[in-house]
Amino acid sequence: MPFSRSFVPPKVDRSNASSASVEYPRHALKKTLMGWLRLNSFAGKLFWMIMLGALSGVGGMAFLFSEMIKYQAEDQVRSTLDGKVNAISSVTEAAETLAYGLGVSATTLHERRAQYPDTYRELTLKLFEKRPDFVVGLGLGQSENGLIDNQPWLFPYYWSASSANSEDLPVEYEDFADEVGEFYPESERYQRYFVPKREVWTEPYEQGDSQLLTYYFPLLGNDGRWLGTTLVDIDGQYLGNLLNDPVFRKMGHFLLLTREGNIVVDPANPENNLKTYEGIDDLKDIWPNIVRHEKTGFLEGEAGYWAYADVPGQDWLVLAFVPYAAIFNRLALITLLATALMIALLSVAISLAIRSLNRHLRPVLNQCNELAETDSGLLAQWNQQDELNQLSLAFFNMLDRLNLNAETIRRHEQKIEQETLHLDQVSEQFEDLTHLLFRQAAKQQQLARNSQQHLAKIAHDVQSVDIQLDAVNTMGLALNGEVRRLPAHSSETLAALVQQVDALKKAMELGNPSPQLQLLIDQVVKNIVALQSHYRRWPSVDCLQQQTNDLVQAGQVAAKESQTVGELVQSMAQMLAEIEQISTTLVRRSQSVSD
Repeated sequence: MPFSRSFVPPKVDRSNASSASVEYPRHALKKTLMGWLRLNSFAGKLFWMIMLGALSGVGGMAFLFSEMIKYQAEDQVRSTLDGKVNAISSVTEAAETLAYGLGVSATTLHERRAQYPDTYRELTLKLFEKRPDFVVGLGLGQSENGLIDNQPWLFPYYWSASSANSEDLPVEYEDFADEVGEFYPESERYQRYFVPKREVWTEPYEQGDSQLLTYYFPLLGNDGRWLGTTLVDIDGQYLGNLLNDPVFRKMGHFLLLTREGNIVVDPANPENNLKTYEGIDDLKDIWPNIVRHEKTGFLEGEAGYWAYADVPGQDWLVLAFVPYAAIFNRLALITLLATALMIALLSVAISLAIRSLNRHLRPVLNQCNELAETDSGLLAQWNQQDELNQLSLAFFNMLDRLNLNAETIRRHEQKIEQETLHLDQVSEQFEDLTHLLFRQAAKQQQLARNSQQHLAKIAHDVQSVDIQLDAVNTMGLALNGEVRRLPAHSSETLAALVQQVDALKKAMELGNPSPQLQLLIDQVVKNIVALQSHYRRWPSVDCLQQQTNDLVQAGQVAAKESQTVGELVQSMAQMLAEIEQISTTLVRRSQSVSD
């Protein structure tokens, strides 16, 4: 409704109102939350039971998922580790193949009596020029008079400053047998790696700015005599580049160590190169377990997981370190988000459920409160319980009252049993009466049907008599009419005719009649005599007329009586139909009462 012009709205202090409106919901929310957190409230117990159960379930699911992710990560780390092991193995196999090829070629030349040093130098150079990228040095050192009979020492060595295969970098040559600088028969390397006459990979060592590893391969002639040793130097930086990749989800790193614990390469921490495992804290704790196990394994450290595997044919180990964060950070984030979402949804669901439950329980609790106010013992425990406990107390109190009334109920039950027994007896008698009534009604119904059939037959007979009476009446009427047409004084006329014939006969006798006339008169006399005899056999016309009238009257009276009998039969048939209908109804009611 629009405001009138004279209406002036009152001024409202909006600052106080807004603060009050904000304060009220906060107060209500705080009160609700405190009610949920209290354990003496049903809402609080329900909230904590559901929430703790849900958190336990989420925790269990998170643990299961963490184990699954751990196994998946282990499989992936092992797969990645196997790839790195294969890469390192391919490098060592290529270096060993190069050394073996140089040794076989040199041995073949020696067997063919190649006695020129330049031949062996040229062979070494050609193979070095076709070297893989990671090879930085290739040399051939003979034993004393091993390859060349007239020259005791020969050691051509070619090297490059970098492992990069670039045509711009020159190939350097050095002869370790020229007694300028290092003379190899007098060096520690000769005693350590040449004289034992066996294949060996050295520990990593520094030479200038580079970190190298060297492979030594002994040369043996057909007669088994030691001819010398070939060596191949590979760049440790190349191995570091092969291992310089994250292990799992862009986190973690690889290491290459020897079985003795010396670090060959550590791409993530180059300062650890040429050091031992003791410089890595987490690795130092699990190193005994790594040494104890063979070939491959997956271990847990303080900072993360360690996977390791042997390089085939080498005394080396490739290790992969994966921090726990790489595996479980995403799971932890998902778990936290799921937990927060679950808490929010459960809080809403619990609040709605409690509100609905309170709406249904409140009338019952109000009645229970009224009951508690009338019972001092119940009132003492009432305020210390939650809603369900209050309902339980009220219920058991009512149960006690019901138990007190159990004896009265039992007495009433006994009385009801007695009444039920008496009622059963009456019911049996009534059932007998009903069966008797049913049988009598069936008999009456059968008698009514028989009476109907008899009445139908009587009606048929009456109808036949009616038809016959109608025929007699008709014949009487016709006969009466015929009799009425007869002359009234036929006897007198016949007598007079007889007299006249006699007189005529006498007159004829007196006269002399003709024979024809006499014959005619005789014929008339015979006819008259025959007529008289016939008249004597039949009654008189008057008598016959009287009898005919009586017969007509009797037929009319019989027709009237027959009509009366037909009407009586019809009324009796209707009455019998009504009796049969009543009997049928009585039978049905008897059956229903019996049931």
